[in-house]
Order: sequence, then C-alpha cells, then structure tokens
Amino acid sequence: YSCYVYNYLSKMVLKTVDEIEELAKNFYRYLDFATAKLIEHILSYDYLPLKTEIAKDLGIPSYTLSRKLNYLKRLGVAFGVNIDFSSIGLRKLVIIVKDYIERDIVERDNKFGKFLNFYAPILLPFQGTLLVYYIPASIDTHEIISKLTSIVRDIKDISNYNIIIKSIYSRAKFTYHFDFIRKEFKVNWDRLYRLSSESTPVVKDVNELRTEDYRYSKFDLLDLLIIDQLEVDPFKHIASISKELDISYAKVLKHFKQHVSRVVKGFRLRLIPLPIGSSLYVCIRVEGSYNLLYKLANILSELVFIAGIHLSPQNVMYVLAVITPDVLSGLTRFLSEFGVYYDVYLLDR
Repeated sequence: YSCYVYNYLSKMVLKTVDEIEELAKNFYRYLDFATAKLIEHILSYDYLPLKTEIAKDLGIPSYTLSRKLNYLKRLGVAFGVNIDFSSIGLRKLVIIVKDYIERDIVERDNKFGKFLNFYAPILLPFQGTLLVYYIPASIDTHEIISKLTSIVRDIKDISNYNIIIKSIYSRAKFTYHFDFIRKEFKVNWDRLYRLSSESTPVVKDVNELRTEDYRYSKFDLLDLLIIDQLEVDPFKHIASISKELDISYAKVLKHFKQHVSRVVKGFRLRLIPLPIGSSLYVCIRVEGSYNLLYKLANILSELVFIAGIHLSPQNVMYVLAVITPDVLSGLTRFLSEFGVYYDVYLLDR
C-alpha cells in the first residue's frame, strides 16, 4: 500500500513564497459568505457523494456547482478525500525524536522507508525530527522504534511515539471565523468556549479502542488507484476515472461501490492558501482523557489553519497547524483552560 498512502503535502504543487502570498491575498480578497458556505457544505459530508447529489442538496444545477468549484480552484483551494486507512489494514504511527535525522536516512531504509508518510525537522524546543508512518498491521511498531534507536544516539531520544486511531481534518468554518468586511481570518474564541461547555456524545471506552479488532475491507491495487484519482479530484466521475486508468467502466464502478466508498469518510481540504509570511508551522502534542481530547479535536476542527488532528487511544492528541504567533498564543490559552498537558514543537517548513 505504501506507494498509494497520502501525505497532506504529497500532492502540493511547489510554488515560490511570492506565488503563495499572492494566492493568499486573492483568496481572502474574494472570499465572500456564499463561497464560505459552499466550502463548509462540501466539508460537512462523512461519505463521498456524487456531484449531482451535492448540487441537489445546495438547490443549484450541476453546471453551476462545477463553475463554483472551478472558481475555488482558481483561488487556490483544492479538496481531497478523507480515507479511513485502518479499514484497509494500515495504522498511523507518530514519532517525535529528540535528535535530527536526515530525511534520506529514514527514506532509504529497506524495510520501513516506503511507509514514511510525513517528515519534518523540529526546530524548537530542541533540534529533532517528527516522523509519521502508515504501517501494515502485520508490522510491530517496536520494530520501527528499534530501527530508529540504532540511528540516534540514545533510546531516550525517542521521546514519544503513538498509534493513531482517529484523524480529524479542518472543516473550515469561515462563517464563524472570518471577518468578511476586513477580509481577514479571526478566531471566534467565544464560540469555541461556548462549544466546549456543550455536552457531546461519549466515544467508546479507550480500553476498547486499544484492543478492537478492525474489520479490514478487501482491497487490491485497482481500489488504491481509484483512491489516487479521487485524491487529485474527489469530484471526478467514475467514467473519467475509467478512461484515465484504461479499465472498463463496469469494473471501476464495481470496485468503487464495493470497496472504495466504504473507506472514504468525506472530503478534506488538501490545499488552501494561507499567508505564510508570519505563520509558524507547528505540532502540538496534547495529553488528556480521550473523551476530552476527542471533544477538543472536533471544536478546533472549525479552524482553517488546522492541517490535521490525530488522536491516540494512549490519551494523546497531535495537532498540526500553520498558525500565526498571536493565534498560537490564544490556542495554548484555550487548551490550558481544560487542564491538559501540552508541548508545542516548531517545525521547519
């Protein structure tokens, strides 16, 4: 599966800083309430609907939806698919290393390099490395830890590692967190605090989550190739995917209905132009009860700068974000209100 596992950054078209800044200016300049509602509506699905279904839900013709999606694309917005990788026998492993490891060293590893999903050097509070792997259930996580231990100076340098069972991505609630007059992003902290006071459904007992046997869907290469196409364009018609793969429409449709549709949990923001001049790329590791972390993750997912929130049954949550210093300060104050323990890691972009 390793060739078809998706990194949040893997599909990005590399651009210069000036190009990204210009995209960000245009995006915020032309973002209006209707466009914000469209983005929110698309991100609200927990399955992969057809474009005609989205248009029907919005009460507009399909060609109007296509025009709006093309408009978003011109503004630098791209959607991907949210895949439940555990359903196909993959587990996400997050590792924080208190030592800098060159990317080539971990990628060249014959056994585990192909499973590396995300890599980022840590600049503060120490020079280290953040690694994220998607590994088959057949591989013991301690094998990867042992391998890294042979690379770094001391076993103590492997400071934290956790298996992730739930990932939540930004739902980009611009209608609550954007000033449409000043054309700037603004966190509505009052709303987030209000949401935190509301009761939420209790998730499964954390001990059940640790021991749960996942029921893997039957998957093969064609299913992964279909997902690859959807990651680039989740609104792509099955007929277009069939033509692109040069595989019969009937066969592609069968695989989509029987396999792919069962593991796609809606859309996610794959690309959105955020101002990078003063932004920090951070990973926040938070410790607390799983139910509290799950609640906080869903609240924080309203914010567009959240690249992903990853929950572990070991009562740990990782928040990846592209964030300005003032918003980061507000976010840490918000977390402190709940008595959780957290560490902030500044990553090299």
